[in-house]
This record gives sequence, C-alpha cells and structure tokens, in this order.
Amino acid sequence: MKIVRLAMLIISSFLLTACSFKDSADNNGEQMKTVREDTFSDKWYASTGRFEIAPGELTNKDLARPDNNDGWTKTLEIKYPQIYNMEDSEKENRINDTLYKEAVNYHDVLTNRNYHDYRVDYQLMEVNQDIVSILFLGEVSDLKTANSFAHAVTIDMNTELQLELKDFLDIEQSFVEEHLYTDFDVVENNFDEKSDNTPFIETFVNDYELQSHINDFYINGDKIGIIIPTYNSMGYILLQGNFE
Repeated sequence: MKIVRLAMLIISSFLLTACSFKDSADNNGEQMKTVREDTFSDKWYASTGRFEIAPGELTNKDLARPDNNDGWTKTLEIKYPQIYNMEDSEKENRINDTLYKEAVNYHDVLTNRNYHDYRVDYQLMEVNQDIVSILFLGEVSDLKTANSFAHAVTIDMNTELQLELKDFLDIEQSFVEEHLYTDFDVVENNFDEKSDNTPFIETFVNDYELQSHINDFYINGDKIGIIIPTYNSMGYILLQGNFE
C-alpha cells in the first residue's frame, strides 16, 4: 500500500508540475508575443518580386579588443539589413556594402568614447522594388548615462544612390511656423512638452544648408520622417508628415 500511495503522490506531483509548466509556458508565450509586437523583430524581413531582405548582425566578436586592455568589457550588438536573391549579384553586393557601412558608421564615430554598451536595431520603413528606406535606432551607454540616437538611409534600388531629404521635401526658414504643427506629427519626443522641441527644430532649419541630409530622414508610404538630434539632451525627435 505504501508503494501504491507513493506512486500516486508521484503521479499527482507530476500532473501538477506539468499543468504549472503549461500555464507558465502559455504566459511566457503571451509575454513573448507582446514583446515581439513592441519591438522591431517583425520588421527585419521583407520580400519583393525583385529582391528580399533579412538581418545581419555584428557582435562583440567582430569588434577588435584594444591592446593591453584585459579589463575591456564592452558590449556590441548591431543589427542591419542585407539584400539577397537579387538577379544582379554584383549590384546586390554594392548595396549591401552601403547598408553595412551605414550600420557601423555611428559606431566608428563613437570609437574613442568610453562606452560599455552599444546596441542598434533597425526598422524597414519602406520597401518596394524601387526604394528601400531604413530607420536605425540605437543606444550607447557607460556606467552612468545612456544616450539614444537615430539615423536612417534611403536607397534608390535602380541607381544604387543614397537619396537626400531635398529629393522629397523643401525645407525653408518658414518650415517651423508654417508646417511643424500642422503638417507633421511628433512620433517620438525627447521631452515632456511638445513646445520644448522648437529650439532644436529651429536649429535644424537654420543650419539646414550647412549640413548633409542623407541620414536624417526616412520614407514611410506617402509620409516622410525627419530625425532631429537633441544633442545635449541625449536623444532625438522624430517628426512625420505627408510630403506629397
């Protein structure tokens, strides 16, 4: 009888554990689904009748360790898009080289900074047979502070050229007064109050002719997104509006 009771206890315990495990798995599955919906994981892949896109990744093993620095503990995670199944393989390689360089560009700019973590993800904002527009969002941090940053690249898949903001939108001194609050929405804000954006947007407009505008915009359907860095405030502002 003792053996029977023991066997029954083991079976009951197993069934309870199995149910608990199933409930936990179901909960974890729902949590993972929520996480996926809140990240760019579903935005890594695309397919057209002309080419397809999948993610590439750079990690710590791809970053050279400085000489004589045993205490080097930096973390590097950079995801970037790569084209495949294009009929012209040489053209595919050239475009992929451009996308790779765009992904590592900001890392190269920050090479001399004493950071501990550098992470970048991407979102495919527009993909069709003629144009690919990608938004990169990242964060660099040390032991005390974390800085968010954003940059983008838009490529004409026919000419292989990186397009500029001026190819889609004319920005003049009147942009802030005439278009900011009527034609563009703030889709990501570095401040609690929308009005706090104004000085940075005005600086962007005033210095417009002095800067290159290859990496500060993206295309999203019939909308255009503008990336405005907030420098000393550790972040950026994303504005989005119609350009047609």
